[in-house]
Amino acid sequence: MTKVRIVLVGILAGVVGAKALAQDLTPIYKEVDCGEMLFNRPATYVVEFKNTSAQNIEIKDVDTGCGCTTANFTQGMIQPNATAQVALTFDAKQLGHFDRVVRIYTKDNREGVPSEVLVKGVVVTKIVNYSGEYPCKMGSLLADNDNIEFDDVNKGQKLTQEIHIMNPSAQNATPVVLRLPAYLTAEITPKVLGPKQKGTVKLTLHSNKLRDYGLNQTTVYLGKNSSDKVTPEKAITVSAVLLPQAVSKDDVNRPYAPRLEMSRNHIDMTPLAKKSKYKDEVTLTNKGRTTLDIQKLQLFTTGVQVSLDKQKIEPGETAKLLVTCKAKDLKKLRVRPRLLMITNDPNNQKVILEIKK
Repeated sequence: MTKVRIVLVGILAGVVGAKALAQDLTPIYKEVDCGEMLFNRPATYVVEFKNTSAQNIEIKDVDTGCGCTTANFTQGMIQPNATAQVALTFDAKQLGHFDRVVRIYTKDNREGVPSEVLVKGVVVTKIVNYSGEYPCKMGSLLADNDNIEFDDVNKGQKLTQEIHIMNPSAQNATPVVLRLPAYLTAEITPKVLGPKQKGTVKLTLHSNKLRDYGLNQTTVYLGKNSSDKVTPEKAITVSAVLLPQAVSKDDVNRPYAPRLEMSRNHIDMTPLAKKSKYKDEVTLTNKGRTTLDIQKLQLFTTGVQVSLDKQKIEPGETAKLLVTCKAKDLKKLRVRPRLLMITNDPNNQKVILEIKK
């Protein structure tokens, strides 16, 4: 890493709207939100660029213009598809919001036009300790939630949810979400959390990458940096319920469809307060004119046992859904226990049974 000064152009006036450079060194994120930073206290934020060309390239120069900022950048040749990092160190001496453009030149840039990324944030005299709002301790970080649910997802949708995080320590942290499956992506703002600083983790679900309808569940982990160890206390449970294709109301076969009727829509496990083990039962009846198919029967949590005496229920027939729980297992659960059924009843394609404890 070679230390240089970097150009930080002041408040943008048409620069962002100018033609974005299709340079070989392309920023991973076109905008980097540093969030809050303390007045007159140096803080470092990392900006990443990718070599999108088929040739090796090298950072040549950075034109200076702001004495409050220095940078360390990747030195030497950057291979195709490899990334380069520019670590910006701010020593903010002016309060308030700022919008700046970081411009970096490469040695093979014949036109002399730089790659650009917008850097923004706000300089404050004090960052309030938000630890009271973040009950989930995840290693050295705090979060306001450790359970994300994408409900009633249709194939092709791209949905996002946020988790708010905070760095309660006296050291900078570069949070990262570890062990993401192919159907999830994560973006953390700001990239670097200073001491007592808050940030946001945005999780995006790409439903076209889900393999099957019904419950898709995974566990990801919030680390203080990319080399952080994966441990249970850093776990975030992410659930997505992908619905089968809906049956049109104009479908000529709809009047002949199966129709599910249940004796009740919950499982009562409250007697477990006095017992170590308890069973409860729900009756499923087909009030329709064709076979009712219980296509999926899934649990959102472990610690619960479930059995169904028949998956296909003929018109007028019933099936018994038996649920067994142990008190010690329910006490260990981090999220509320529920049961998911996917059926071919066009009016009840997805059924959720809550387990009351």
